Amino acid sequence: MLSTFHTPSTHAGEAPACGALLALYQPGDQFFASPSRTLLGQGVACATAPNAPRPSTRAAAARALNQQVQALLREANEMHGIARPVVMGAVPFDVRRPARLSVPRQLHIGQAPRAGDALAAPLHVRAERATPSPDPAVYESAVADALARLQHGELDKVVLARSLDLLLDRAPDRRALLGRLAQKNLNGYTFAIALPEDGDRGNEPAAFIGATPELLVQRTGTRVVVNPLAGSAARRALPTDDQFAGQQLLASSKDRREHAVVIDAVVQALRPLCRTLEVPEGPSLLATDALWHLSTTLTGELADPGTTSLDLALALHPTPAVCGHPLERAFSVIEALEPVDRGLFAGFVGWCDAQGNGEWAVSLRCAELRGRSLRLHAGAGIVPGSDPRSESRETGTKFRTMLSALGMASSVD
Repeated sequence: MLSTFHTPSTHAGEAPACGALLALYQPGDQFFASPSRTLLGQGVACATAPNAPRPSTRAAAARALNQQVQALLREANEMHGIARPVVMGAVPFDVRRPARLSVPRQLHIGQAPRAGDALAAPLHVRAERATPSPDPAVYESAVADALARLQHGELDKVVLARSLDLLLDRAPDRRALLGRLAQKNLNGYTFAIALPEDGDRGNEPAAFIGATPELLVQRTGTRVVVNPLAGSAARRALPTDDQFAGQQLLASSKDRREHAVVIDAVVQALRPLCRTLEVPEGPSLLATDALWHLSTTLTGELADPGTTSLDLALALHPTPAVCGHPLERAFSVIEALEPVDRGLFAGFVGWCDAQGNGEWAVSLRCAELRGRSLRLHAGAGIVPGSDPRSESRETGTKFRTMLSALGMASSVD
């Protein structure tokens, strides 16, 4: 189990509340809150090199990253005297790109966010400029292109993303933003990952911030939990309409096909690594602040207790939920049709300790924050039966999590 290097004052034997750790957060820190715990990393003992040579293949890059992380954990223990080092941070969608992983000098570990926590503070910002990339019409054209490729049998599914660049009238208060994200997403994973070398001179360090609903993998001892999401529908204001939208999603043959592609790929990746693997017969509904999702929770026992949470995350990533299937063809289509580099979006974010335990969540509902500038990302899964206009609206709905936390309009086209 994890233990803290340092915790704020609390009653004896009581882990600090998420709000207490949030009060300690400063720009440049690492923050990760899940349904099981909250982690706050402060200072950097050691970190992955942002400009390290990049292997040419994703498989080689995954192996190299794993080796770097093991080296960081050893360095933190042997050279910095950290008894129980933990790596925190984010891995990009394309693992050939630099990861943002570090071992904090001080690690605070507290309770998961709870409904009664005083987390949300008002935010008073407005957008001076909002620039989608691409425009909705161009995005819909790309979806139509992808549908033609699906019809010709090139692939079964592809996820296409777009971005929204905001210039705010002032830099948002990061504690308030994180608190609002966490309070509205108690069953999800709220995070802030420092991007120190990306900060403008004289400004706070840049950060990758978000609140994702999707667990890529959790490893506790030999127990493994995976919770893929695929298939979405917008929430409705009226409870009866909202429940109807959820039930329509659960009955949708198009969305269930999309979900099945993801589950089949996850099972294929996990079976060689697990002694046992329990796979439910069908998906259930999971609700976030903005969307209904089709959700399946798989549980298993590792065949080899030496397999770490990062091993598992790299074996699973990228799932068809964020890329497509077959993987290489989908990756090529994404590179051809998306005008903006995904960066850390649709990668994974979380932590891993020296015993191999950890939690990694898929990096969704997120933004890159640099002073007054934010870049939001959102994607939609394209399968036979997808409608370009509906998929464009879905990406607009997915921006809602971040926009709502900022106190701005709840959705965009």
